[in-house]
Amino acid sequence: MNPNKAGMEILFEGGVPESPPTWELGFQIEKHFFGMDPDAVRNADYPTEEAKQLAWWEYRARVFETLVDELSWGAVRGGRSAEEIEVTAKQIDGKALIAAYDDVGVFWMPTGGDIVDFAVRLFEQPEDLHREAREKCDRAKRFFKESLDAGADFFMLTYDFGFNDAPFVSPDQFAEFVAPYLKEVVAEIHDLGSHAIIHSDGCLHGILDQVHASGVDGYHSIDPQGQMDIREVREQFPDWILMGNVACNSLQDVDEEGIRRSVQYCMEHGGIGGRYIFSASNVIYEGMPVESYRIMLDEYKNCIDRKSQ
Repeated sequence: MNPNKAGMEILFEGGVPESPPTWELGFQIEKHFFGMDPDAVRNADYPTEEAKQLAWWEYRARVFETLVDELSWGAVRGGRSAEEIEVTAKQIDGKALIAAYDDVGVFWMPTGGDIVDFAVRLFEQPEDLHREAREKCDRAKRFFKESLDAGADFFMLTYDFGFNDAPFVSPDQFAEFVAPYLKEVVAEIHDLGSHAIIHSDGCLHGILDQVHASGVDGYHSIDPQGQMDIREVREQFPDWILMGNVACNSLQDVDEEGIRRSVQYCMEHGGIGGRYIFSASNVIYEGMPVESYRIMLDEYKNCIDRKSQ
């Protein structure tokens, strides 16, 4: 059995695995890492848009299967629709957990073109925002049931709440327009017998206690560029599943010393003997040197080996 899948299951059951499992929110360097070319799929001819979409889902599922087979990832991205999740779950065939991704359930940071309008509505149209929040929450609930029926095992709630220096709304506004709906989203997932990890980049100081109080099972990405320190978060919430915090800026170049130092810090304060999932602070993004991810994984294994001696 995949030990990292087993580790994920232990975490969701409330326990602490012997060593932290690993997987990543996203993986975009498969061409250079495995020789799997996404452009060959993107640029091929298809009779319909539906056929093209299916081919892309099937290709991504093969990439994830390779990550499970060769790197023992404990989980993979299932997708944002029941149809995509079903394709991924069929390919993975129980070798890793399947994460359904939701970006609908609550308000999170608007895009640049919408942020001014959203700020105005916070003060001038609060009733409309609450109506919209209710619609978002209810739509997410339908997605949760459909996802589990399609083969998902748990949920990644991809709600970016933070800029690099502050949350996207004040703590009081978060308490009014986000927190009640987030708590309802998480409760629905738990009522369905599943679990959820919230993903947010950026700085969550001032609202992290509300995120934790929602009952969500874990938190990714603990973003160092957003002033989030895994040691401080672990001290504040000792029983929370934490995921991430390996600094993505150290992975931009092959900064071996910086990468190993970041991994050691996460494993010490996240990590072995704690409820932690090892990963980068965002995704393994396109353009990242392959060697950076190899160094990151090598030091992760070194930390486990040193602890076991």
